[in-house]
Amino acid sequence: MLPGARLLALAAAVVFAAACRRAPPLASETLALAVHADVTGIFPNPPIQNETYTTFVNRNIFEGLVGFDRHLRIEPGLAARWESPDDRTTICHLRPGVRFSNGEPVVAEDVVASLRAARERGWITRDYLQAIESVVALDATRVRVRTRNPYPVLPTRLPWGFVLPASALQSSPVPPIGTGPYVLAGWTPGKEISFRRNAHYRGRPPDFPLARFVVVPDAAARIERLLRGEADVIDQVPLESVAELESQPAVRVIVRPSLLVLFVGFRVDEPPFSDPRVREAVDLALDRSEIIRRALGGHGDPASQLVPRPIVGYDPTIKPTVPDRARARALLAAAGYPKRLPIRLDGPSNRYANGLEILAEVARQLAEVGIDAEINALDKREFFPLIMRGQSKLYLFGWACGSGEAGDTLDALFRSPAGGAGGTYNTFGVADLELDRLIDDSNQKSGAERAVRLRAAISRVHQLRPLIPLLVQREAMAVSRRVEWDPPLNLAIRLEDIRAAR
Repeated sequence: MLPGARLLALAAAVVFAAACRRAPPLASETLALAVHADVTGIFPNPPIQNETYTTFVNRNIFEGLVGFDRHLRIEPGLAARWESPDDRTTICHLRPGVRFSNGEPVVAEDVVASLRAARERGWITRDYLQAIESVVALDATRVRVRTRNPYPVLPTRLPWGFVLPASALQSSPVPPIGTGPYVLAGWTPGKEISFRRNAHYRGRPPDFPLARFVVVPDAAARIERLLRGEADVIDQVPLESVAELESQPAVRVIVRPSLLVLFVGFRVDEPPFSDPRVREAVDLALDRSEIIRRALGGHGDPASQLVPRPIVGYDPTIKPTVPDRARARALLAAAGYPKRLPIRLDGPSNRYANGLEILAEVARQLAEVGIDAEINALDKREFFPLIMRGQSKLYLFGWACGSGEAGDTLDALFRSPAGGAGGTYNTFGVADLELDRLIDDSNQKSGAERAVRLRAAISRVHQLRPLIPLLVQREAMAVSRRVEWDPPLNLAIRLEDIRAAR
């Protein structure tokens, strides 16, 4: 029996056993979450990585000058307002009376120290802030941010500029002191992370004084916890279990298209994938619809490019590749691999829904054209350092545009070493000056002009083929009827949004 089938059978058995009972109430002061994996770290200390889930969880502790609403539109954060007297300058006016979780008032010098540290110390947020040239406190409540070039998109990057007390930045490790709705109460890596309500939070106090994320890697076990009343929220519900869960009166299931695009990435500056014919052969070997059918039970959408349709910069003229395995074999032979090409296929074991099944299906399809991919599935805390060191030539990876537009993704993934600041996650070895130019050009525009230039940059990535887009995942989460929650567009777990049912 396939792993997915075993999981479905177990989940169905749990659902059947619980069919006639409602989940008992949990302790009212604690919001309990059962999640598939742990964070990679607590900002800004190593070994934290710029991973979507990790960032989501850390945003419960930290804020930037600007935030995102549930539709990924920018909104005031620590800054009540801002203005741009010229195309390189933004002046932010801090909200009055805001305090850090330790009770200290937030002043302009804290913002200056935090943004400078993010740029200078190599924090995971530096790519989002790479255009900043200088940060100056005009007085206790006003901060002037200057960029190197015209950069009208700066407000869309400031949500990643987490603000901490200037004094805290002198410590090592840096203590997790922020202005978010919660403070860190404890963390046992790989097992559990817990939060308590921030008594100094500027907004409406969250309904739950305590929140506890328990790591439960097995999806059927997460479902069982929810049905037994041991969890209020669970993530990565197997899509094949959604129908059964929806029949439970004590449970509400949330299914949404994800902003995450999964792809196969190459190290394009080393053989064999430095040869564009080999990269094209992989592209032609992979049948996206077949991967979705066999690994995801049909729950997903083929991807044609780096970003999904809702993202600004998506190019509707780029279509998913039509597989042609005969052509793939001919390309491999022309590139010097007429028989078999052995390669290691790396991927995280605990980051994507059905990630192991996707790895297995990719390897199976590659074998049909003569590429023998040995699967190396790692905990994401091992996987990220591997690809960051450039030690993976072929890997399964995914990226979500946190700002709702393609610019932050292009900055982080594809800016070359010669292209200026950015490119921290250029694990592909891409060094293309034309792509750098297109990225820079897009960053200096706004509105419709920016969208046109982002599409040009996305098209250039498509031409270079440093990655093969596979699919856009659909994500499912489930919640107890004890709580009310309408997740934001990006499905971030913002604890203050989860309220006790009225």
